[in-house]
Amino acid sequence: MSRVLLVRLDGIGDALICTPLIAALREAGHELGLALSDRNADVFAGSTAAARHVLERIPWPRHGSTPDSRARAAAEIAAQHYDVALIASEEPEAYDLALPVPRRIGFTTGWAKPFKSAWIARRVTTAIRRAATVRGGDAHEAEIMLRLGRDLFTSPPERDAARLRPWITGPAALPERRGLLVQLGLKWNALGLSGAVPARVMAALRERGARFIAAPDERAAMRAQFPELTVDAPATTREWIAAVDAAQALVSPDTGAAHLAGMIGVPVVDVFPDAGFDAQTRRWRPWASSSIVVRASELARAPERLIAQALDAL
Repeated sequence: MSRVLLVRLDGIGDALICTPLIAALREAGHELGLALSDRNADVFAGSTAAARHVLERIPWPRHGSTPDSRARAAAEIAAQHYDVALIASEEPEAYDLALPVPRRIGFTTGWAKPFKSAWIARRVTTAIRRAATVRGGDAHEAEIMLRLGRDLFTSPPERDAARLRPWITGPAALPERRGLLVQLGLKWNALGLSGAVPARVMAALRERGARFIAAPDERAAMRAQFPELTVDAPATTREWIAAVDAAQALVSPDTGAAHLAGMIGVPVVDVFPDAGFDAQTRRWRPWASSSIVVRASELARAPERLIAQALDAL
């Protein structure tokens, strides 16, 4: 068996989409290390990886991580003597972190981005082709991530939430899932729902007995936008995971919450913007749970009716 480093320096949803890959590696007996950002470092259970190397992200819109955290992670990675690095992130520092590892596998887009592909080719030992844009392929993002480790296992967990959930929640027993949970956040405003439509959507969900949560840094904005709602904000990533895991169903735009629910078996009503709807839903819809994907413009025309139909169909 090998000592494998998985590098994923992006957001929570990006890390969660690697869950089938992580499960396949662990079930094949490999020892796993994770290079993560401080945004997604707590999304996996403590027993999922033997080592974690956490980089502190520089606030948006700047890219990359703080020099001190990058140097610390690089030293930790070198000391682990990994056999293989799977580079799931696109950022240059992800490839730099993996350089001490003898075998390095990463993605390239070929002639779609020739200069970047040439740069990557000099930093990996195996380059795996993927589409440069979401419209360039019909694979789900989780399937694309599985390609990174295709030589390291024979039986990926595919869409089996029972095999995926423990790598996120740990060994905790499946809770008695109750009630409807809604993930609020600024992504609702990015869907193009105008005027009073978002308020009507939330009112329809409240009528169904929904509870509402938001990320701590978005809670104040959501309370201001929807003053009639009680909006909770789990204080930590682990508390947020527990809240989603305890729900009977989740309603969310395409966010980390939808990916979380999709990996641990919570049914999802997932709302996507109209732009690139077919391609986006093929690539990013919930992976292992039952789900309904909803087009934003359809929701805008009849929010109460569409919400009721979607929830009843789960």
